[in-house]
Amino acid sequence: MDNQLEKLYNKFRDELAGNDISIYYDEGDLADIFDYAGDVHDDYIRLEALLLGNRLFPDSEIMLERRAIWLAGMGNEPLRQFILDHPRSNPSVMWEILRIRANAPYPADDAIRELESLLERFRLDDDESIIQFAALVRHLEQEEWLAANIDRVRDRCEYAPTLLFEIARMAENRPQSTSALPLLEELTELDPFNTDYWGLMAELQSNCEQYEESLASLDYAKALEPDDVELLTIEGYNYLKLNRIDEAINAFQHALSVDSEYFIARRNLLEAYRLKGDTQKCAELVRGLFQADPSDTSLLCEMLTTFPDEAADTLSHYYANTDADENEVIVHVSELFRTGNEAAALGYLRWYQSAYTLSTQGKMVFIELLYHNGCYREAYDYMIDNLKSPVLTPAELPIIAVIVSILLKLHVYDEALHFCNTWLEKLHSTATGHNSYHLINRGLRDILTDIRQLLTVTPTPSDEQINRVAL
Repeated sequence: MDNQLEKLYNKFRDELAGNDISIYYDEGDLADIFDYAGDVHDDYIRLEALLLGNRLFPDSEIMLERRAIWLAGMGNEPLRQFILDHPRSNPSVMWEILRIRANAPYPADDAIRELESLLERFRLDDDESIIQFAALVRHLEQEEWLAANIDRVRDRCEYAPTLLFEIARMAENRPQSTSALPLLEELTELDPFNTDYWGLMAELQSNCEQYEESLASLDYAKALEPDDVELLTIEGYNYLKLNRIDEAINAFQHALSVDSEYFIARRNLLEAYRLKGDTQKCAELVRGLFQADPSDTSLLCEMLTTFPDEAADTLSHYYANTDADENEVIVHVSELFRTGNEAAALGYLRWYQSAYTLSTQGKMVFIELLYHNGCYREAYDYMIDNLKSPVLTPAELPIIAVIVSILLKLHVYDEALHFCNTWLEKLHSTATGHNSYHLINRGLRDILTDIRQLLTVTPTPSDEQINRVAL
């Protein structure tokens, strides 16, 4: 049946490409083309099938249902309006599925009542109604109900394998769930020559960290489809997790020989070369991956550390493809700093400040990065120009230790001592409403007390003495 549908789909596509579309399709053909195009994620063909169906069969119920399915992909509101505009006195199972979906969300009990009422009144007699029923269950977030009632639902289905496969696919959104594996085992027994069944089995086994079992399933799947990029990528990932790096590289390279732009294989190949210690290959892949997806934040950080001389171009390219968000920037620079890339973190925030405006919090982070990069004079001047008696939240209190450390590094001892005295008085009089604030407050007071004691006893301390008390 799938081969016949594929031929029908390809014929329709070829006719569209040749601008010679036949008018001899019946409504069932066009519905099948629409459904098959949905399976292969071809919205162009889905839309063309709808347009032709509406022209040739304006009163067709089956094409009306496909129009509703199309609108369901755009959200509940357009679907709801469509359902209201086309009331049905004797609705089909498909129309009822779509009506329930259009009126979502429901309280959990009401959602279950709708599903149970549907099963009492209708059978799921074709693949598309089963697929749409499973989509409805996902939309209503009632996967647990379906798992608990699988036998009952199965009794109402004409073709159980489609139901089992759709239920198993739901597990893709629950990576550690093993509940779908028995269903897939049953499916592979029913149809051992179905690549989709073996492939999904391998994917879910890999998600559940059953890497050896996944490789065994892939042996069956690859015997049927030896050059499937998704199967080859799962194989490479399994080898990667089993620390069989050379085999992982071979699998990813095989996948990329089939589709050189397959992003997931390229991304995993980067990880394999990183584990192998091949910095040149890593650099080549990072550059190519970032060009393919310049909005990827982890690739951005890798570009900044791998190609520091290109930081300005890298950041310009990134922010041409994503919205500026200071909170996100602080996360990025914090990660760079945490991994020992202080210079890259400073360069990032320096560039961002030149292109966008920093909040007080962002300015404090910039001062801290200047300090940790040894830019004490710049940090001091920036602090004088930008922080005029800031009102600090508990999370921002550590900047006080940074500021006094900057003063020490610059040998501005009188100001450092005055700063310590002022903030010790403020901290002593501040109420500590919760534990985290209290710990920050106490730690900061300890640092300031040590510095004040040093400067009181030794007004001009040595660098060694400064390093013992400064951050």
